[in-house]
Amino acid sequence: MYPCLSIEGYDDSSSGGSSPVSYRSGPSESDGSSSSNADEFCPDPYPSGSDSPSSSSFVRDGVDRTSFLTAASACVLDDIDSHRQRMLALLPAFSSPAGAGARAQPLSRWLSGFGVGWVLDMDASGLTGAAAERLPRREVGRRVRAWAQALGTMERVFRLRHRELTVKQVEALGELAAASPGAMLRLARAVAALESSPSKLLAALDVYAPVSEAFPVLGRMFSWGPSHPVSAAAGGTLAALVDATRSCGRDLRAFVRSHYPWRMPQGGEVHPCVGFWMGYFRCLLRNRISLCFVLGGSGDGDGEDAPPGAEGGFGLVTELISCLEAVLEEKSAALAFPGLRQVFMLNNTFAIVRRAVRSDLKLFLPPGWVRARDERMEGFIKGYMDVSWAPVVARLDDAGGTKASAVLRRRTANRLSVFYSALENAYSAQRCWKVPNPVLRGVLRKTVSGNVVPAYRRYLEDHPEVDVAVGRSAEELEQQLSDLFEG
Repeated sequence: MYPCLSIEGYDDSSSGGSSPVSYRSGPSESDGSSSSNADEFCPDPYPSGSDSPSSSSFVRDGVDRTSFLTAASACVLDDIDSHRQRMLALLPAFSSPAGAGARAQPLSRWLSGFGVGWVLDMDASGLTGAAAERLPRREVGRRVRAWAQALGTMERVFRLRHRELTVKQVEALGELAAASPGAMLRLARAVAALESSPSKLLAALDVYAPVSEAFPVLGRMFSWGPSHPVSAAAGGTLAALVDATRSCGRDLRAFVRSHYPWRMPQGGEVHPCVGFWMGYFRCLLRNRISLCFVLGGSGDGDGEDAPPGAEGGFGLVTELISCLEAVLEEKSAALAFPGLRQVFMLNNTFAIVRRAVRSDLKLFLPPGWVRARDERMEGFIKGYMDVSWAPVVARLDDAGGTKASAVLRRRTANRLSVFYSALENAYSAQRCWKVPNPVLRGVLRKTVSGNVVPAYRRYLEDHPEVDVAVGRSAEELEQQLSDLFEG
């Protein structure tokens, strides 16, 4: 009676059945969630100039260091030879006789050449003070990515070029190498000090990987022991990032419940939080190795401080999707009609699965995850039909044990008018409900017509004495029901 929903083009070991519904439908077949929210945590890797803050605190020595955070910086960061020439020109300032004051301006020029000169201001303004008001969340994310790319390129310059220098230049290079990563750690410490939030978790993971990879290489290259100031600072920063990441991981369920505004869409369409959080879960996997290592525990076997679902890091994503689904179901109780709640859950479950199987999230879903959502959606359709249309069709029954059926038996002549009244009430309300995806909308309309129209046609055939009013034929009823869920 009800359609069997399954993934088209998705191999799930426990799936079965067939359905015209495809979660791999093209971009024109919207699931109803906002694209801007969907891309909230998947921005372009380089910011536009219009997004950069213009405060004078980010201008030093006549250089606006935020101006380097542009798409053009991608080419500059890959130009190792250009950075080598800059390095050779700046090395005299880092020779032994030079003092810290004389090195401030060359260090600023060196970092600005990588587009990250603004890290020198991190201790003064950081990401949590007045600068936070000038830096939106996306700008913080852009800066973290620019910082990570700059640190990697800087490490390559030091690693590939220091063997070609004289002894005196190598000594100066060691001073430059100590000053540069030391300054770069300011952003990492600022990220670790942010208040717990979904954005902080992403930023901490983005920062953790380059720090854990680049600083040990630099330490071996320049023979920095564990007690060297840079090595000690890097170790302390990594520990702070691990603590921050695990703390945010423990808070994620609370974030899902409260971080996004939960104003319910009154047409039953996809809640904007679905695009927001599914995009966020995708970004968690952007640093999947760090996620696995940091959230997987310290390796001492107790697992006491690891967040729930941290086994391998990826179990957390599956649990968070389940948490999102549970919150959606809880919030659906605020909708006015039981049938609307079923439509709301159908829309949102479809959107969640569609976003999961069309992204790299599908690689980390447990066996049977998709099949379970297929069955859940079939249940939502059945529940919707039971509460919205079964009572309408029941008006045509000639027998039944309910009080309403007994009344209908005594008033056979009025049964059809009662059916028409119930039909119009259901139709007028549900025509304003929304099923944004056209394929899913078609399935739901077909299900309604497949249950209502045959029952109506049988009633007319069983009661030829009834005069059917103009516009009330079975074909016209089917056409009327095809307007449902337009919103």
